[in-house]
Amino acid sequence: MNMARIKYSPLYLEAKIELIKMIKKGDFKNNKLPPEDKLSEMLGISRSTIREALITLDREGIITKKQGIGNLIHRSTLETKMRIDLIRDFLKLLEDGGYTATVKRIKSGWTDELTQFDTKIPSSFRDKKYFLIEFLYLANSQPAILAINIIPESVLNTTPQSEEMPFDSFKEYLSFLNKYTDEEISHSISKYAPGKANQTISKLLKIKESEPMIKREEFYYGIFDKLLCYSEIFFHPHLISLTMIHKLNQ
Repeated sequence: MNMARIKYSPLYLEAKIELIKMIKKGDFKNNKLPPEDKLSEMLGISRSTIREALITLDREGIITKKQGIGNLIHRSTLETKMRIDLIRDFLKLLEDGGYTATVKRIKSGWTDELTQFDTKIPSSFRDKKYFLIEFLYLANSQPAILAINIIPESVLNTTPQSEEMPFDSFKEYLSFLNKYTDEEISHSISKYAPGKANQTISKLLKIKESEPMIKREEFYYGIFDKLLCYSEIFFHPHLISLTMIHKLNQ
């Protein structure tokens, strides 16, 4: 098999991409990748870089590293789309599902109430007013994901500027939070729960009112463990099929 040699850094991520291509195209005896030294020779990179790439693939469930046997391939994981255990960015999630993905901001500004949220907001998060940002993600121009984000006034170091609202990626949203809140973002906690579309959500996602759907509640914490942002995300029940892969041998 002729493989293009890797030229760009970080090498282990480039190697991971090339290995995935190899798995998709190749027919390997006993469903097993060639040994590390052979892979190193094929891709023209060091064995340590190959090893790091294989560890990443093992962590993601694409292969299983089995001592004494080798690196066993799992094509079933490569065929699994919309993996929420790997993909945080909703545009990339939609693209992974085969859609042309776009996003638009449908609302931003101050609000003094949390009545639209049906989850129990921690008392430490309650404030006089909140900055609210709503995004609608489209799949082939159809409404697919509604993301509602609120930030208490007390954690903002300055009022967010409309022209700096993030549009294109989850990474940009994190940069936005780091810039405008008084703590660096550390982690988030996600909760998935069944829900029903209320009148507003049914209109935005173009589904029937009270139709069952999946909702994600996300709590963003700073490095000193202050709750900085709360999000509710609603997934179109017919366009979005969320998946996860669990490695059971680790």
